[in-house]
Amino acid sequence: MENESEVASFPNTASAEVSQSPTPGVVVSLVVGALTPDLPEVLSALALQDYPNLQILVLLRQSDEEQTKQVKELVASTTPGAHVTELGADLGYTVAANAVLRLVDGESGFFLLMCDDVVLDVGAVRQLVEEMYRSNAGIAGPKILDGENPQILRSVGYAMDWFGQLDDPIEPQEIDQEQHDAVRDVFALSSACLFVRADLFRELGGFEPTIEDDGAALDLCWRSHLSGARVLIVPSATARQPHRVPVHGEADERNRMMTVASLTGSLRMLMIMPLLLVATLFGALVSVIRGDGRRAVNLLGSFGALLTRSGSILRRRRRAHALRRVPDREIVELQVRGSASWRRMLRHGSNRAVFAGHSVTQGPRKRRILITAGWAMLIIVLFLGGRQLFVSGVEPVGQFSRLPDSPRDLISEYFSGWRSQDLGSSSSQATSMILIAIGGVVALAQMGLVHTLLIVGLIPIGWLGVSALCAVVADDRARLAGVFAYAAVPIPYVAMATGRHQVLIAYAVVPWALHFLRSFGGIAPSVVDNTAGDVIDHPSSEMRLQLVAKLSLLLAVTLAFSPSTVLVVVMCAVLWQLAAVLGGGSTRAAGLGLAGALTATVAAVVLNLPWTTRFLQPDAWAVIVGVDTNRPSGLGWWDLMRMDTGPAVLGGLVLFLYVPLFVAALVAKNSRFVWSIRASVLVAGSLVLASLDAGHHLPFRLPEAGMMLVPVAIGLAIGAAIIVMSFGIDVRGANFGWRQPLAVISLATLSIALVPVLTAGIDGRWGQPTTTLAGQIEELLGDTASGDFRVLVVGDTRLVPAGQHAYGDGLSYSLIQNSRSTMLDQFTPISDGSDQFVKPLIDAIAQGSTDRVGRLMAPFGIRYIVVPILDRVQSTSASPLPVASGLTQSLGVQLDLRSVYSPTSMVIFENMQWIPVTAMLSLSAEQGTNAGGVTALVDNDVSGSRAALVGTASWRSVTEEIPAGQLHIGTPFDSRWRLQNAGQSVVGMASFGSVMTFESSAGSGRLVYDNPVTRYLWVLLQMILWVIVLVALFQPRFFGRRIIPVSLEPVVSFEDMSQ
Repeated sequence: MENESEVASFPNTASAEVSQSPTPGVVVSLVVGALTPDLPEVLSALALQDYPNLQILVLLRQSDEEQTKQVKELVASTTPGAHVTELGADLGYTVAANAVLRLVDGESGFFLLMCDDVVLDVGAVRQLVEEMYRSNAGIAGPKILDGENPQILRSVGYAMDWFGQLDDPIEPQEIDQEQHDAVRDVFALSSACLFVRADLFRELGGFEPTIEDDGAALDLCWRSHLSGARVLIVPSATARQPHRVPVHGEADERNRMMTVASLTGSLRMLMIMPLLLVATLFGALVSVIRGDGRRAVNLLGSFGALLTRSGSILRRRRRAHALRRVPDREIVELQVRGSASWRRMLRHGSNRAVFAGHSVTQGPRKRRILITAGWAMLIIVLFLGGRQLFVSGVEPVGQFSRLPDSPRDLISEYFSGWRSQDLGSSSSQATSMILIAIGGVVALAQMGLVHTLLIVGLIPIGWLGVSALCAVVADDRARLAGVFAYAAVPIPYVAMATGRHQVLIAYAVVPWALHFLRSFGGIAPSVVDNTAGDVIDHPSSEMRLQLVAKLSLLLAVTLAFSPSTVLVVVMCAVLWQLAAVLGGGSTRAAGLGLAGALTATVAAVVLNLPWTTRFLQPDAWAVIVGVDTNRPSGLGWWDLMRMDTGPAVLGGLVLFLYVPLFVAALVAKNSRFVWSIRASVLVAGSLVLASLDAGHHLPFRLPEAGMMLVPVAIGLAIGAAIIVMSFGIDVRGANFGWRQPLAVISLATLSIALVPVLTAGIDGRWGQPTTTLAGQIEELLGDTASGDFRVLVVGDTRLVPAGQHAYGDGLSYSLIQNSRSTMLDQFTPISDGSDQFVKPLIDAIAQGSTDRVGRLMAPFGIRYIVVPILDRVQSTSASPLPVASGLTQSLGVQLDLRSVYSPTSMVIFENMQWIPVTAMLSLSAEQGTNAGGVTALVDNDVSGSRAALVGTASWRSVTEEIPAGQLHIGTPFDSRWRLQNAGQSVVGMASFGSVMTFESSAGSGRLVYDNPVTRYLWVLLQMILWVIVLVALFQPRFFGRRIIPVSLEPVVSFEDMSQ
C-alpha cells in the first residue's frame, strides 16, 4: 500500500544562506485522482526542485486498482523517493489533503499542498521557503500561469468582500508582464498550490472537510487571518496549471455563504446577514435578467441552506472562536468594501480581452447579450402588465381571496384541532395554512406582499420552469424561444383577469414537474447527435434520490393548494409514455418518469396527512378537481385551440404557435424529432381530453379547461425551442429544399404570436377589475360592532366567492366569517356541518315551506344573505348572467329578512333574528333553546341576544365579565368546547337541535377548546416526514460524511528531515 523507499536526492543549487544552516523540511502533499496526461510533468517538476530538504507524499484518492498500479509505476520511475499512500476511497480533494496531518509527524517544517495538474518551476519551493522566513508568513502561494501558454496569468491571489465574493485582480487572458510581481498580502489564494507552515496547518485543523472547491482555500486563509498569520502571494515562485473552465454550481455559492456565516464576528453578523440577503436577492434578479435562471435558483437555495445547515455553521464558529487572536475589525480592514462581483462585472464588461494580439471571439458574448435582452423584456412585460397590482395589491376576485392578517394566528390555528371555516368543525387543518404562515413569517408579517407573490409570482416561476425543461435543446437561444412561446399564451393573463388561482398554480408547477421527470428518467440535453432516439444519461442513485425528493416536495406544496394540478402532472407523465412509443423515444426513460411521478404523488399525499384523508370521503373527486366552476358552456375544439376560456385581447393569435410545432415534426431529426413528437402528443392529448370534458362526454369531470390547457402551452413552448434549434442544425446546413422556407415561415409566426402578451397588460392589471364582489361584501357588511356573524352567499356557481358548496342546478353557496373571505375558505374539511344544516335552509327557501327561515338561520350566526349578480368578470353590466329563477323573490317573502341597500352587483338581505356567533341569549331565545327543534325556532322570537366573548377562537381565548344565563356558540355541538366561568369548568349542552350553549354564572368567563393529543401527534409526524424529504433533497454531509477508510500511520517526520 505504501512505498517506503528512501528520500530521493535532489540537486542542491540553493543560495549560500540556505545551505550554510540546516534547512527546514518541506513535505509535498500531492493529491492524485487518476492518471492524467499532466501527472508525469508534475512529478518531474517536483524531482527537479533545487530545494535540498524535500519529501513527496502522493495521496491516491480513488479506488480503481488498475489506475492505482499505473500511478505507482509512474511515481517509482519519476520520483523514486516518494511515498505513495492509498486512501482507499473516492474522496474529495480537501479530505484527501488533510491526510498529511496523520502521515507526517512533527511541526517544524512546511506543507506544500498541491493538485495533480500543477507544474512547479525549478526554484519555486526555495523561493517560497525564503519568503516565508523573510515575511514571517503563515501561508504563501506561487504565481500561477497558464499551462498551455505561460504568458497568460491565472492566479496571483485574491481580495474578498464582506460577502465572501473573491475579487481577482487579473483580467481575462491577461499577459504576464511582471505587473503583479511584488510580494504582497492577499486575503485568499488558489487551492491548487498552497505553502503552509506545518504548525499552523495543524492548529487550524487542516481544510474544512465539508468544502470541496476553491472555497476550501478561502476558509483556510480566513482562519489563518483570525489566528494572526499572514497570507502572501510570492510571484518569484511560479507554477503552471492547465486552464479549467470554472463550473459554478450551488455548492460553490453554498460554501461561500456558509463560510461567511461561520467566520464573521458575532457583532458584525447582525449587519452582514441582512446585507447578504439583499445581495443574494439582487444577484438572483440580475442572473434572471442575464438569462441565467439556474444561478438565480442556486443563489436562493444557497441562502436557504444557511438554515438547513445551521448545525455545521455553529460547529465551524466554535472552532473559529478558539482560533481567534485578531479582533474582527482588523479582519474587515483586509476585506474590500462594496461588492466584488459588481466591480468584476463592471471591470470585465468594459474591456475586451486580448490574447496573442487578437480579440477574443465575441460570439458567446453576443449570445449572452441576446439572452439578457430577452429576459429583460419578459421582466419588463411582467412589471408593466401588473404595475397596478404591484402597487395596490391583487384584488379578491374569484379564487384570489385575501390572506388572514396574522401568520401567528395561522400557526396557532394550524396546531389546533378545530377548523373555523364554514360553521366550524373538529377537523385537521389544510397544510396550506402552515405554508402560508411560513411565508408570512419570512415576509415579516406583510401578508399583502405574500398574497401578491403567491399569485403574480407564479407567472415568472412558470417561465423559469419552461426554461429548465427546454434545456434539452442545449441552446440558450432556443430555450429563450420556448420561454417566449410559453409567455405568449393567454392562459396566465386570463387567469389573472378571472381570478383562477388553480390555473396559475398549474402554469407554474407543471413545467418544473416535467423537468424533474425528464431528469429522473435520464433524458439528457443534446447539441448535435447522429443517432435516432433520446439522448440518455442516467443520473446516479444519489441524484435520482435528490430528484424524486425535489418532485415530492414540489407536488406536496402543490397538493396543499391545488390537488387538481397534481392530477395534470400525472396525466402529462402518461402522455409522455405514449409519446415514447409513437416517436421512437426511450420507453424506459419515459417509464422511469411515470414511476417518478406516481412515487412523488404518493409522497405528496403522505406529506399532507392528515388533511389528505379528506380524499377518502365519497365526494373526494369533487375535492380534487374542484367545484364545477368557470366551465364556459359550448367550448369546442376551436375554442380550446385558441385557449378562449376568458377575456383575452387578440388571443386568437396564439394559433400561430401551432405552426412551429407542426413544422418541427417535419424538419427535426434524431433526438429533436423525438421531442417534437413528445410535444405534439402533449398538445393533442390534452386538447382531446379537454374537449371531451367540455362536452360532458366523460364519466367523470377533469380539472377546469384552463388547467387542461397548460400542457398544451408547454407543448407549444417545446415546439418553438425545437424549431429554433433544428433550423441551425437540421435545416440551415442541409441542401436547399422545402425545409428551408417552411422553417423560416415557422420562425416568423413566433413573433406574431407574441403580440397578445404585449397588449394584455395595457391597463396595468391584466384586465382584473378594480371593484370586486368579495371586496364590496367586506366593505358594506364588515361592521362587527354587534358581534361576530356569518354571511351566506348563494347564487350562480360562477359568481359565488370563497369555498363553495354545490347546491344543484348551477347554484352554489358559501359561508363567510364576518363578511371577509380568505384563501383558506377554499379548502373543505373532512367533516363539515354546512351540507347537514345550511343546505336544508336553502331548500326551505326554494320550496317556500316556511316564511321564518331567518329564525332557522339565527343559531348559526347568519346575519346576511347575499345573492351575487355582477362580478365584473364572468358577469358584467353589459352581459349579466341570469339570476336563478325566483331566488330573490323567495327571499323577499321571508318575514325575518329585510332587504337592505345594495349595489347593482348584488342583492342583500339582513336577518333581523340573527344571534351573534358567541352571545348571551335573550329570554325569548332561551325559551327556544330549551324547547329545542325546528318548530320551537319558528314559533319563538330569538332576537335580542347580546354579543359576548367576541373574537373567540380555538387558539385564542377572550376573557370578559359575563352575566348569568345561557352562553351560545353558533357552531355544531362539540364536547371539546368548555366554558371556564367563575373558577369552574362548564360543559356545553346541545341547543336548538344543532349548536351548543353553556349555563353561565355572573363573573369572568372564557371559552376554551381542548385540542386532542392526536392532533399534536399528527403535526409531529408531518414535521418528521417533511424533514425526511428535506434531508433527501439537501443530503447533508453529517449523514454521510466521507472519511478515510484506512488506518494511517506517520511515514515522514520533520525531526528526521532536519537531521
